[in-house]
Amino acid sequence: MKVWLVNPFDPLFGEHEQLGRYACLAETLQQAGNDVLWWSSTFSHRFKRNVDAERVHAGFAEKGIRVRLVPTPPYAKNVSYRRLKSHRAYGRAFRELASDQPHPDVILASSPPLESAYEAARLGREWQVPTIIDIQDQWPDNFARVMPGAMRWMRGVLLAPYYTLERKAYTLADGIIGVAQGYLDRGVLVGGRKKHEGVFPLGVDLQEVDKAIAAGAAEYTDKWRKPEGRIRLLYSGSLSHNYDFQTIIRAAALAKQRFADRVEFVLSGTGELALEAERLVIQHDLDNVHLTGFLGFDEWAYLLSQADAGFNASFPDAMIYFPNKIFYYLAAGAAVLNTIPGQCAELVEKEACGLNYTAGDPESCFDAIAQLVDAPQMLTQMGLASRRLAEQVYDRKIILTGLTRFLEEAADATSGAS
Repeated sequence: MKVWLVNPFDPLFGEHEQLGRYACLAETLQQAGNDVLWWSSTFSHRFKRNVDAERVHAGFAEKGIRVRLVPTPPYAKNVSYRRLKSHRAYGRAFRELASDQPHPDVILASSPPLESAYEAARLGREWQVPTIIDIQDQWPDNFARVMPGAMRWMRGVLLAPYYTLERKAYTLADGIIGVAQGYLDRGVLVGGRKKHEGVFPLGVDLQEVDKAIAAGAAEYTDKWRKPEGRIRLLYSGSLSHNYDFQTIIRAAALAKQRFADRVEFVLSGTGELALEAERLVIQHDLDNVHLTGFLGFDEWAYLLSQADAGFNASFPDAMIYFPNKIFYYLAAGAAVLNTIPGQCAELVEKEACGLNYTAGDPESCFDAIAQLVDAPQMLTQMGLASRRLAEQVYDRKIILTGLTRFLEEAADATSGAS
């Protein structure tokens, strides 16, 4: 089976960074005997620079997987007109380059960007090749939410073309999947029911995490080993408007009054509100809160292994349904302190791997923390439940093997009907 992957965001082979969903899927597809061509980008979304094309091509050649780096203009900020312009250019260039290529048997295109998802679906419809759109973020709704305040009154007009593009892309697609149920629901609402539908979470590469923890332990034990008798709570991720880290800091002030230094909070990551996090820590004189900034993967993995619980904290209106971080908490055997309604809240409650609390409410957050501190045996059981879930359900190898079968079935259904 010949498979096209259309995604300009995910880390590429040869770039010496932690691989994500699409690289792991490409490997899984290739190992199952499929011919894979990944349409990526000359521009790195994560690092805001051009990719090292020579290194990337060498990395792909070593894996036996093909790649096309589509010329893509740069942008400096994730929320900007230049980013939208860059995505339009990527979509157009993809279509131009792809039009004269031998047709694949199936296309999987991520959304965002909507532009390339739409162009992939158009080509698939023209060629009678099944096209599956993989929804990973709820655009343009999420883009509208983070628009500068001065522009929000115009967002209906400014984003109207993108809502049209979303409808066209999802309507043309033969199948829709999502990294969470909420994304699939949105795709079906906009584009109608599909023959091929599914939810394939991001998951986590357990082998990679375990290896990184061991490597981190060899170098960072003195720095991050948790003192005996202390409970460590970790927030990991972006310090930005979508994520409710400020409530965690305010709950830490309550925890300091109740538990003194028995409970410590570590916030790992950076973002546009990093200075606000520092201000809050200073304002409340919180020596039980540590801000690490961005950490390399091995160091971060070892820090994670030393955490008793991890915060999966975002605001409900951020439309973040099943984020990457929760799978890493599960992999490390950490209990989950969760604010995200829907799939995450149901998982935490059903599988008894953590506690839910209310976003934006420091007292609710503190109450959840106090339950864990006052019941260490329960905390231990939650950690065991987390690791068991990672091993049995959310190991990326399990998820992507299922996605490989899904794509093969989509291709077979079309070839059998022709």
